[in-house]
Amino acid sequence: MPLALSTGHEIGLGVTGLVFILFALASSFLFPRFRPDYPGHGLLAFIVVAFVFFFGMLTAVEVFGAESKHGEAAAAETTTAQQTTTTTAQQTTTAKTTTQPTTTTTAKPAATKVPVSEVEFKITLASTNFKAGEITFEAKNDGKIPHDLAIKGTSDKTKLIPPGGSAELKVTLKPGKYELYCTVPGHEAAGMRLNITVA
Repeated sequence: MPLALSTGHEIGLGVTGLVFILFALASSFLFPRFRPDYPGHGLLAFIVVAFVFFFGMLTAVEVFGAESKHGEAAAAETTTAQQTTTTTAQQTTTAKTTTQPTTTTTAKPAATKVPVSEVEFKITLASTNFKAGEITFEAKNDGKIPHDLAIKGTSDKTKLIPPGGSAELKVTLKPGKYELYCTVPGHEAAGMRLNITVA
């Protein structure tokens, strides 16, 4: 998870964790050496201090572990700008017409290939909007631990992808909203999930 945090958040979370660990070690080894009856009559104070440190650590994880809303907005704007450019380029293309007789065949729509990057603990796509039909998610594990890619509510998922490895997830999706996620225990809860829209 520290790989996905900014430097300021890494330092804040690290300092808070260090203080919590130092208190735990001092309470376990150092204080009893000098005061054999530790915490003795100060049991209530010890419990209060332990709870303050515990909830302080939880608060630090919530504050320093949260992603910046500004960063998410910038990523969304970049994605929207890329989609607008692609749409404009597609609209300016013209088709050549002929007067020769043609044979009508129903062409199968081309499969959409979507590169997916997975790291601890995040799934990243260039866009979250797709056309209905066959979609191939090309998942690459850019992290340091194994991940996989699955679609919630379906049985579709990749094999477990080792660090640096890749796998494909070929699916046919109807219009609707779907959630991509990692099925490795604890990864979805840690943030490895992403909503997509198929129209």
